Amino acid sequence: MEETKPPPAGFSQLKGVSPAEDDIGPFYYLKEEVGLRCGFWVRRKNSNGLGTAHGGVLMSFADYASTMVALQGVKESCATVSFNCQFMASARLDDWVEATAEIVRRTGSMCFLTGRIVVQDSPILTFQSVVKRLPKS
Repeated sequence: MEETKPPPAGFSQLKGVSPAEDDIGPFYYLKEEVGLRCGFWVRRKNSNGLGTAHGGVLMSFADYASTMVALQGVKESCATVSFNCQFMASARLDDWVEATAEIVRRTGSMCFLTGRIVVQDSPILTFQSVVKRLPKS
């Protein structure tokens, strides 16, 4: 079994909410004064045959960041209804990858977000998502 490096200081893991994210990750988050940052270490299980982070893993991580931001400060759930991304570069094995997202607009039933994923402050992916706001069950 591959050993997991601890995240940088201040990052926490939200366990047990999404089995898929627990399996792909672990993904971490850090609450900031305004917004939050999400991160994960690229491990062998996240890599493709080229030794870089698999695109599907990066897309799942971007979706995680979107929903974490959409749910910050509200008592509800959400489901992604639309997701678009643009790949610009890759992340390599053992890279610490971070994502940020911001809410562009929140309506009564939807939340529209935009964000980016970086490695050492260099953007590797940008994304836009729409999530459906759902009552907490």
